Amino acid sequence: MKPEKALFHLPEDQAFLNPISLMGDVKGVYFTFRSDLAAIADIIPKPLEAAFPLVSGYIVSIDKPAFTEPYREAMIGVYVRLGAQTGLYPVSFLLSGPGAQMATLPGREKYGLPKKMCENESDIRFIRTGDVVRAYACRHGVTLADVSVKLDGSYNNPQTEACYQGAAAGAVSGGTSFYMHPLMEPDETGAPAFSKVNIYSNEAEYTYRSWEAGKVTVRLMSGRDDAWGQLPVLENMGGAYCESDLRMKELVKMGEADPAQAISKLLTARFDKKGLIGGDRL
Repeated sequence: MKPEKALFHLPEDQAFLNPISLMGDVKGVYFTFRSDLAAIADIIPKPLEAAFPLVSGYIVSIDKPAFTEPYREAMIGVYVRLGAQTGLYPVSFLLSGPGAQMATLPGREKYGLPKKMCENESDIRFIRTGDVVRAYACRHGVTLADVSVKLDGSYNNPQTEACYQGAAAGAVSGGTSFYMHPLMEPDETGAPAFSKVNIYSNEAEYTYRSWEAGKVTVRLMSGRDDAWGQLPVLENMGGAYCESDLRMKELVKMGEADPAQAISKLLTARFDKKGLIGGDRL
């Protein structure tokens, strides 16, 4: 697809956004659970469609990112279809630690990712004791995710293997994700308005150092500003403790969504309610 207008790239001898989107030395917990398909469909903006009633996520530390200082990250996402393609649609990211700001801002600016920062580095953490890992994601005093994994080499449900195809020590595998990038600009009166919502696809590549499969127990809650509990945990499917390097590769514009239909499903994952008009009444 050719751009409608000429694109400007900064010369290489000037400051530029680091093109190497490498999250090096990622360690932490990955999990999947079965949820309610209607609840998933309710939070997905068109033209994306719910693919199946599964939710996947992670709570990790990223110790050697190529573009900032170390940081911690938690994510939940759902599986969607766009035309003939199926991929993961991240619903929410939380970040903490020294590199959180420079991982949050370029992630929102470049990819349109729904990222928010936590108050304290310890708001995102995991603790391993033998073959059990417990991981937490908290924000504004609310524990949004509490995940435990018993690393016994098997998943709660054998079907989980399909979600983690290719995940094994020494392996390299990838997957497709879809992002929504809302673009805001002032209207003729100076009031903020959304001019368009770009739809991107992105290919990620995992290089695994370890993948220890296990049985998970996932608990989600919602706070005033973060609705992680809107996706009910109907069945714990499985997960793992993993150490890997993650590289986000090709970013492709797939089209645009109708702002009038999409924006209401995108705002609260990007802004806290006090930052929205009438947010104190939401």
